[in-house]
Amino acid sequence: MTNLVRIELLKLRTTRAAAISVSVIVIVTVASVLTTIWTAGQHGAASLGTTANVSKTLSVAALTSMVMMVLGILSVGGEHRHRTIVGRYLAEPRRGRVLLAKLAGTGALGAVVGALTFGLALAIAVPTFASRGVHQLGVDVPQLWLGAARASACFALLGVALGAVTRTTVGAIVAALVWAQLIEVTILQNLIPSLAKWLPTGAAVALTTVGDNAKLLSPYAAAAALAGWTAVLCLVAAVISMRREVK
Repeated sequence: MTNLVRIELLKLRTTRAAAISVSVIVIVTVASVLTTIWTAGQHGAASLGTTANVSKTLSVAALTSMVMMVLGILSVGGEHRHRTIVGRYLAEPRRGRVLLAKLAGTGALGAVVGALTFGLALAIAVPTFASRGVHQLGVDVPQLWLGAARASACFALLGVALGAVTRTTVGAIVAALVWAQLIEVTILQNLIPSLAKWLPTGAAVALTTVGDNAKLLSPYAAAAALAGWTAVLCLVAAVISMRREVK
C-alpha cells in the first residue's frame, strides 16, 4: 500500500497539470492578497484592517480547493482516458487499494498545498498590512490555517471520487465547477442559505472565513459536514469502481 501511495505522489508531482496548478495558485494568491489590501474601503469593500477585510485577504482556500478538486478529477479521469488504468489494475488487481492510494496521495497533497498557500498569503499580508498601519489581524489565524488545509484536502478527495464515478475529465470538471460555483454559491446561498451552509462549498466557506454566524456553520460542524460529504462520495466511488467493467 505504501508503494502505491508513493507512486501516486510521484505521478502528481511530475505531471504538467500539477506544475500549472501550482503556478496558477501562487500567481492568483499573490495578486488576490495585494489587491484586497490595496483596494480596502473602495467601491463598497470592507475597510482596511477590519475583520471582514482580513478574512477576505486570507480566504485563499477557495482557489486551492477548486484547483485540487480539478487535479483530483484528472488523476483518475486521465488514467481512464489514456488507458493507463488497465496497467494499474494488472499490477494491482485489488481496485479498492488503487483507489485508496489515489485518495491518500491526492488528499495529502491537497492538505499540503492548502496549508502552504495560506502560509504564503499570510507571509504577504502581514508586512503589507503593517506598512499601512495595521499590526493586529483580529482573526483566529491558526483556525483559518487548519481550515484551509482541511478544505483543500477534502476537495481533492471529492475530485478523485468524481473522477472515479464519471471516468471523464471534461464532464466531471464542468459538472463540479457548475455545482460549486453556480448552484451552491450563486443560487442556493441566496435562495436557501439554511441548506447551502450544510453543502460542501458552504462548509468549506465556514472553515476558511470569518463571517455572519447566522449564515455559516461553526468550524466543528463545518468540518464534520465536509468530511461527511467526502466520505459518502468516496464510498460511492469505491463501490462503483469495484463493480464496473474497465473498458
